[in-house]
Amino acid sequence: MLCVSAGSDNSELARRYGIMGILDQKSEYPAYTLPDVQLRPPKQQKRLGQRARFWVITLAAVGYVGLHFGGDVFLPQAAQQPAESSVVSTKDLDWYELEPSKDLHWTPCFDGDLCARLLLPLDYLSPDPDGPTVAIAMRLVPAKSRGTPDYRGTVLVNPGGPGDSGTFLIAQAGEKLARVVGDSFDVLGFDPRGTGASTPNADCFTMPRQRDMWQTSIGHRFINTSDETAEFFRTRVEVVGARCEEYIGGEGGIGRFMSTASTATDMVKISEKLGQEKVMYWGFSYGSVLGQYFSAMYPEKVGRVIIDGVFDSHNYRAALWNSNLYDFEKVVESLFTYCHQAGPLQCALYESSPDKIRARYFAVLDAVAHKPVAVPLAESPMVVTRRDLVWQLFAATYRPLLRYNAVVDVIRAIETGNQTGLVALAPKIRQPAQCDCAADQHPWNSENEAFSAIACGDGEEHPYDAETYRKYYEDMVAESPHGGPIWAIHYLQCAEWRIRPKWRYTGPLAANATASPLLLIAPRFDPVCPLRDALVVRERYPGAGLLVQNSHGHCTLAAPSLCTAKHIQAYLKEGTLPEEGAVCEADELPFIGAVRDVSALSVEDRDLLDAMRGLAEVVPMFGF
Repeated sequence: MLCVSAGSDNSELARRYGIMGILDQKSEYPAYTLPDVQLRPPKQQKRLGQRARFWVITLAAVGYVGLHFGGDVFLPQAAQQPAESSVVSTKDLDWYELEPSKDLHWTPCFDGDLCARLLLPLDYLSPDPDGPTVAIAMRLVPAKSRGTPDYRGTVLVNPGGPGDSGTFLIAQAGEKLARVVGDSFDVLGFDPRGTGASTPNADCFTMPRQRDMWQTSIGHRFINTSDETAEFFRTRVEVVGARCEEYIGGEGGIGRFMSTASTATDMVKISEKLGQEKVMYWGFSYGSVLGQYFSAMYPEKVGRVIIDGVFDSHNYRAALWNSNLYDFEKVVESLFTYCHQAGPLQCALYESSPDKIRARYFAVLDAVAHKPVAVPLAESPMVVTRRDLVWQLFAATYRPLLRYNAVVDVIRAIETGNQTGLVALAPKIRQPAQCDCAADQHPWNSENEAFSAIACGDGEEHPYDAETYRKYYEDMVAESPHGGPIWAIHYLQCAEWRIRPKWRYTGPLAANATASPLLLIAPRFDPVCPLRDALVVRERYPGAGLLVQNSHGHCTLAAPSLCTAKHIQAYLKEGTLPEEGAVCEADELPFIGAVRDVSALSVEDRDLLDAMRGLAEVVPMFGF
């Protein structure tokens, strides 16, 4: 279903489907001075286990910013540079030992970053200034240009989910994000309320291993309304919903205060604490929804807002989740096309045409559906089912560049009965079960139930009705036979979610004018955030630009593009939007590899392209 705003012309949207133009505009902001940064020395920290070190989530930000575009810059005072001996190591940071405060107090952490927890109101509708608070975890990569005329301020980033950790994004890729936005900007990842290291946490299980055990009981089938599996999955989400009512519901439970409206307001408050009048932001996947909410609620606060991998916020707020898979099967088809183009030396399933590769792939899936494959010598012994292979394919559509090879290698190993290969590939088929009791002491390292609290809380209520869901499911599977049985869980999740937010934004998800025009960027084919949605959203924010990247995968990060990176830098630093109809090409393709001669690039461009390649590893897993 295509949701359009009033006055939109569907035929016009269709005409512009592959290429959407953008206006070339700049905006100017008044200059202003900023407060000094406050640095607090780190406390003695506890050591984390191996998994905790991997999942570590940290917060950072700079409480001094001189922001001005198109005129003189009022320089912030240089931040105190912590001595190397005072830096908190990656191994030792315990988020809960960082004392939260209503003012920003920064702790040097992670070999050059800054971490803090900021206290903000739990309930923005409460008149009590001393009411309950949430502690928002933040981690910041400082700009190289701090203390110079080129310093422009702090860009907030959100990795999606909803419910993913911004501080973990910085842990994974903060340095690469900093290289892409340029030396003029800090990059700040924050954990939205209820998620990651922010407290209270939206956790409906008493410990991570309890949730892990619950998830292992899901079985080997997908949802199907023609048999009992639909009721099975419905009952599972009913169990989680009931637990969450007990653990995070209630009058003051965090589940009632995690709406996107509250998080958008948190972004305004964080920027104010940084000394910035306007918000600069780059949001991926669900982060595009957060960007739309923020820009609609606070159009006068829009500094630079980039939304990457765009989901139609009208569909999101209706809790339908049925516009996402419009291009999913096209992304699946790209596996067979790229494999054929790459040739037999680069793709293990090569045949003389994409159609023959497709037939070969699905022949294996059909065979496994009738006879699952045993892999007894894998580290975690497993039985490979058709569900495993479809899930692997689903995940690979998010990151074709990094995951298509594993997909074809698994199919080839099953074809040939190669047990040695299957043992090696087992972790790429299904995440192995593992017991890590240390994670129970560090809840910011594990999953929680933030997705439902945010997405279902934001959405319209639609109690479960068997006939309505049967029609919904059939439509989903008709549009996407391989994605539909996976994606249809979201409708069930929200149908059985009973916690309603204290504040749910129901105003227009549009703005007649924003202080600065938005920049939308989108792949030509995104498996879960189709370009069609980006076209619709652009119509709601007059003056917004759209940059199309000719690639497959979720968000533009899935395929590195020097062209896209340069447009991002030009927009952030100067407010320059791409020309109407601009399209960027990817510089690396699945199976094929690099398609640009990097030796002809400048040192700066090679470094920028290298950063974009690194970001392909952190493509958000929207919805999961």
